[in-house]
Amino acid sequence: MHRDKSFYLIQNVDMALRILFLIEKEPMGVEHLHEKTGLKPERIEKILATFVDREWVSYEEESGKYMLGVKCFELGRAYFHHLDVRSLAKPILRDVADKLKENAYLTTKIGYEVLYIEKYEVEKEVGILSRFGRVLPMYASASGKIYLAHFDERELEDYFKKVKWIKHTDRTKTPEEIRKELKEIREKGYSINLGEYEEDVVSIAAPVFDYAGKVGYTVSVVAPAYRVPEELLASKFRKVVVEASEELSKKLGKVSPNNQA
Repeated sequence: MHRDKSFYLIQNVDMALRILFLIEKEPMGVEHLHEKTGLKPERIEKILATFVDREWVSYEEESGKYMLGVKCFELGRAYFHHLDVRSLAKPILRDVADKLKENAYLTTKIGYEVLYIEKYEVEKEVGILSRFGRVLPMYASASGKIYLAHFDERELEDYFKKVKWIKHTDRTKTPEEIRKELKEIREKGYSINLGEYEEDVVSIAAPVFDYAGKVGYTVSVVAPAYRVPEELLASKFRKVVVEASEELSKKLGKVSPNNQA
């Protein structure tokens, strides 16, 4: 049966990609790749020779194994450079808001403050002032405490030295109280705010990690305290918000512990 030339070209690309993604999982030699793919060693060697020549794959003579090359890193870096985190977050925030029937936000940090950069807000008879586009202090917001919990010691000391502490409500915590809370936040993977910035407004946030393991964003839900008691925040809301932050982290390239070398 006659096959168009394009069939073979596409087939060769498919085989090359199969080899590349096998090497992505672990360095391999030709024989191992032969066992995994069923391709003839001669064909595998030709594909690998092209990859090595173009720097997509590197070869280690001592072990006789092939591994990912510098071009893979450059391509991955370019991918993350072009990511639009707000676009990625929108459907996730919508899902959070639909499940919890409360406003969901994406935040980032600007200096020592929290900026709300994306939203999905629900219509309620009794709502709260939108946080979209607003800037809040880290020490008095659920998202801000997430960032503080992932500061290193030097960053944290600088923060406490430089930030002017304002008691926004009777529930605003002192620097000492915040310090004690940070380890627990880091271990639990989420943060709760109970009227620490605005009276009768509560919130919960979870960290969004990038491919380098840094916390650059949070997923947060903000609601009136009368509608969402602390027990609900720590149960149903926690589960939904943490799952959402993990989903967005994966989209930003976070590597799960099971996939790390």
